[in-house]
Amino acid sequence: MEKLIPFINDLHDILSQASLSSELNLPAIVVIGAQSVGKSSLLESIVGREFLPRGKGIVTRRPIEIQLKQLVGDVDNKDVQQDYFEIFDKRGEKILKGDDICKYIEQEMEKAGKNNKAISNQPIKIRYYSRHVLDLLLVDLPGLTKNPVGDQPQDIEQRVTDIALQFIKNQNVLILAVSKAADDLATSDSLKLARSVDPQGLRTIGVITQLDLMDEGADALNDLLNQTYPLQLGYVGVVLRGQKDIQNNKSIQEQIKDEKAFFDNHKLYRKYKDNMGITYLVKTLNMNFIKHIKRALPIIRETIISQIQQKDFELQQYGDFDQLETKEAKHYLIQTLISKFAQQYKDMLEGKCLNFSSDELIGGSRIIYVFNDIFRKTVQRMNPFEILSDEDIRIAIKNANGIRPSLFVPEGAFVLLVRQQISRLQLPSLECSHLIHEELRRVINQINIPEIDRFDTLSNKIYEVVELLLRRCLQQADEMIKNLIAIELGYINTSHPDFVSGMDMVQREENQRQQQQQQKEPFIVSGSDNEQNKNFFNFWPFKNNKQTELYDSKLDQINKKRKNKQQQSEEEDIVPPLQMPNRMQSNIYFQEQKPKRSLPAVPSKITLQDRPSKREQTETDMIKDLIVSYFNLVKKNVCDSVPKTIITFLVNNSREICERELVAKLYKDDLVDDLLQENKFIQKSRAETKKALISLRTCLNLLNDLDAKF
Repeated sequence: MEKLIPFINDLHDILSQASLSSELNLPAIVVIGAQSVGKSSLLESIVGREFLPRGKGIVTRRPIEIQLKQLVGDVDNKDVQQDYFEIFDKRGEKILKGDDICKYIEQEMEKAGKNNKAISNQPIKIRYYSRHVLDLLLVDLPGLTKNPVGDQPQDIEQRVTDIALQFIKNQNVLILAVSKAADDLATSDSLKLARSVDPQGLRTIGVITQLDLMDEGADALNDLLNQTYPLQLGYVGVVLRGQKDIQNNKSIQEQIKDEKAFFDNHKLYRKYKDNMGITYLVKTLNMNFIKHIKRALPIIRETIISQIQQKDFELQQYGDFDQLETKEAKHYLIQTLISKFAQQYKDMLEGKCLNFSSDELIGGSRIIYVFNDIFRKTVQRMNPFEILSDEDIRIAIKNANGIRPSLFVPEGAFVLLVRQQISRLQLPSLECSHLIHEELRRVINQINIPEIDRFDTLSNKIYEVVELLLRRCLQQADEMIKNLIAIELGYINTSHPDFVSGMDMVQREENQRQQQQQQKEPFIVSGSDNEQNKNFFNFWPFKNNKQTELYDSKLDQINKKRKNKQQQSEEEDIVPPLQMPNRMQSNIYFQEQKPKRSLPAVPSKITLQDRPSKREQTETDMIKDLIVSYFNLVKKNVCDSVPKTIITFLVNNSREICERELVAKLYKDDLVDDLLQENKFIQKSRAETKKALISLRTCLNLLNDLDAKF
């Protein structure tokens, strides 16, 4: 089982080369603790060498990953190679002095934070080979802090906590929570942080430092016996070097001897001396780490297999460029990619592409939404009297009459006004066509074929050809829409069965009048002037026999009334003959009756200033009713014909000839090499994916070998 830790270290090395260590969540021992609790001294005591930088404040500004690897050989044999450090990025370069590795760590720390004491989550990776260590994998994190000091960022506490959580939330790591003996464990920052990710304390080991610095009469026995703040793996007490010891160049080996003497001679701790000290802590870490690795191996295996499958799929998407050696293979690839693109374009329009997120409308469903919820509702809300006032209608009626005052509402005024309203439908119809064009462009941009993304030139050319195709189809659709509006303008079909004509209105009002007369008294003068004025202008050109009879009867009544009035006026105009005045009177008479020019000048622009008469109001209301009836009829036709036109000339046309257009433009011998010029990012991604696959398969082979041995 001792082979498990070297095995995990090998996995770390292999996966780190392919930048996969963070994805697999491999086991490790993560050291957390507040500043000044002795984390650095603890790590140096575990390693047995001085190599960490020291100072006030946050000295460790990047995680330090330390792999301890035991060298095989007798400890007392001088022929065995000397202990040394190794930097992960400089494999094979041995560093014998601890000061040299300390300088390297300080330089890397400066790169992370520059001059503002900032921190980074990128680890510094080193190895230490020695005959005096057990195989372990330790990660030292920046010390937990509360308040920013000097030019540290104001959110330094949150940054340090986030980095610590990033490492300890991995369920495959052991947490080494360091606390001072003089502190209350209930307020320990390290234990609080560990409890947030390990609430039951199953993978947390507590370390209590500075036992030798407690006040006389005080002790931490209850804490060490796991009675104050229970942890599944318990606590270990240690005695480390202080700042004074370091200044006096006290070695770690001397400190370990002094630590053993402290526990042997302490009246309370000597009963538990076998479970105290650095030596016991290292053995405990080694034993628990092996157990933890053993429990994590099945999860690691599953993760590696899953990663291999994922990387295989990614590699398939990137494609194998080595197979494109002949022109025939390149031609075949271009034709295949064009077919895939055209097919996915059709599938998205027809609703067959189901590999997209279902939280929004895509493809053809968006086109139907534009027709029903945008275009149709906009057209139906159009009101002809938003831009047409009663005064405009009166002017149109008078202009249509010209010099011939008509007896009825002129048809020319209605035709002129309703054509103005029909012309308003052209703009929203063309806008609808352009909206669908944009939706088709959106569909093209949503098409995702990794094989095409490999080749920038091919991808750009495909989009360029399809853009030109859509633009050409849009022009055809726009021309057809303009023709549809021109058709509606060219012939105003007042015989349409759904159109309520003027004669229908006359018939309706006549029926209402008769019903009202039946409810009144039987003796009513039917030929009164008020009744004539009320019903006189309600006639409209006839359409059938009943309407003709009604029209003739009304016309006869009107002519009779007019003749009677003319006779009465002639009788009243008869005057007795004038007596001949004398000469003086005649001179005065002609002098007084001399004509004068009193008419005002005709204005250059004549508008209607007076209020409409009852007749004009009746005519205006009738024109308004006719406009509403016919405009609603045209809107219904446009809401039906415009979507059909757009689907036929823009959507279906582009869908049917897309592949043919792409083949005609791109399937050419002189373009093959340029079109298949591969993207540099794809080349880099393919190389990284291949490298990751090799690393993952190597790790899986190591796991299989480990299973065969155990």
